[in-house]
Amino acid sequence: MQAALNVAAALTRICDWAARIAAVLLIVLVAVIMYDVIGRKFFDTSSFVLQDLEWHIHGVIAMFAFGYAYTRDAHVRIDVLAHRMNPRFRLWLELWVVVLLVIPFFAIIVWYGYEFAERAFVRGEGANGGRGLPHRWVIKSVIPVAGLVTIAGCAAVVLRILAVLRRPDLVETPFIERGLWKR
Repeated sequence: MQAALNVAAALTRICDWAARIAAVLLIVLVAVIMYDVIGRKFFDTSSFVLQDLEWHIHGVIAMFAFGYAYTRDAHVRIDVLAHRMNPRFRLWLELWVVVLLVIPFFAIIVWYGYEFAERAFVRGEGANGGRGLPHRWVIKSVIPVAGLVTIAGCAAVVLRILAVLRRPDLVETPFIERGLWKR
């Protein structure tokens, strides 16, 4: 079980790095938005490139946050129902939902996201009318990468759930921070 927990810790570190990238990009996003707004309001300048960049950075932040949020139990959940469930049943339910629904869903996102990005690269896609950012494949390639990060986070939680079910003395919760799983 300790080996599984070590693998879970390594997978969680992948999500942590993605979250750090997202945190840095959040600062960049604020700077780009401020520059864009000040330019539009005070200097009568407008840039489609900056507006595209704002959307792209926002998308990267959101996509990279999924895996991190899941490992921290910070995702959306119906707590009203979950709090009424037996803790062991909750673990089994979480395990089966992640294995049967969440991981396959993100595997499909990775598969089609890769094709989506590859097609954009081959076609040399850019912004419509040439007014925004070129190389649309760059932002599209974040989709499969973020999907893999989320799968890593889900796999980490699955390994921790198995550890909690088998050896509750080793680990008390499947998530890094307790949230719903407080005892």
